[in-house]
Amino acid sequence: MYTLRDLDADVIVLHGPSGCCFGPARLLEKEGVKIVTTAMSEDELIFGGERKLSATLRKVDELFNPKLIGVVGTCASMIIGEDLRRAAAEAGVIKKAICCSIHSASGDNTLGAVAVLKEAMEAGLVSREEYSRQKHALEMAALLERTRGTARAEYIPGSPGDDPAAVGSLILRTLEGGGEVACVLNAKKETAFLYADLFLALADAGFGKSGSVHFVANLDPKIGLPRIRSYSEKILQELSARGIEVEVITGGLDEYPISGERAREVLFDIRPDLAIISGIPHAVAVEGKLRTVAVSAGRRAASNLKSLGYDYVVNEEGAHSASLGNRRICKSILGESIRGLAGGTQ
Repeated sequence: MYTLRDLDADVIVLHGPSGCCFGPARLLEKEGVKIVTTAMSEDELIFGGERKLSATLRKVDELFNPKLIGVVGTCASMIIGEDLRRAAAEAGVIKKAICCSIHSASGDNTLGAVAVLKEAMEAGLVSREEYSRQKHALEMAALLERTRGTARAEYIPGSPGDDPAAVGSLILRTLEGGGEVACVLNAKKETAFLYADLFLALADAGFGKSGSVHFVANLDPKIGLPRIRSYSEKILQELSARGIEVEVITGGLDEYPISGERAREVLFDIRPDLAIISGIPHAVAVEGKLRTVAVSAGRRAASNLKSLGYDYVVNEEGAHSASLGNRRICKSILGESIRGLAGGTQ
């Protein structure tokens, strides 16, 4: 569903019961994507629901006149073998539909993104080269989560992480004492609008142009689908307007496993007194080699980062929902702690 959003789908039709994917559906509507379901009932589960899907697609076309429709299978419709493409053809919308015949029990969640991209490539919306690049990045992301992420253990208990005020104080003490700090953004897609706030917070604290802070980010505006490239462009423009220039660009916002490896190399070259890594810190394997602050979202992520060996971990709870719908950098928990300790926004 998020990959369809990145392809600028106007409407996504979920072929399943009315409650399927309720959470992500409501979040995606903040991005301007309309989400509907076919509201499959027990009758459709027994006798088939392709006719209902066709009727829903015709209604969607009539109501919204979309340029691009995403048609997504769910556990209910895929297990009984519904043919999404046939239903889209019967509805007369096949030429502007991307049909993704996959469901939640299919395996890694990256498989759905790969399936959408393959359909987009075959429809001429994505080049073969871009499909191959994204497929590789998604495969690396799945491997990263199994080896260093929250999928690496059978169960990871939650942790609140460290006190943001205490971590903010540590960052400011390091800078005020003449130390060097590397602030690394290694974020995933729209979450960069929140994690980039650390750059602005350090500028608000008076260290935006001090030379003692190295700004490193995966904000290459030439990599990724148009929507993702636009995120990088907007963030770089906002940072530049505040006098902050990113010292090293490590990659795009859709390739955090790859950009994380590049950021690791940059950090070993700089050898800062403190490395702050925000977004997907576990992709930047420098724990135990440098003094580190990891900034990510979720109690399980915080616990995992601590167990990997990051010295300090700040939990930006709700980062994803806070980022959706934004086209400007939004305030973060750690950023606001730094501002408060430094005497407020300048």
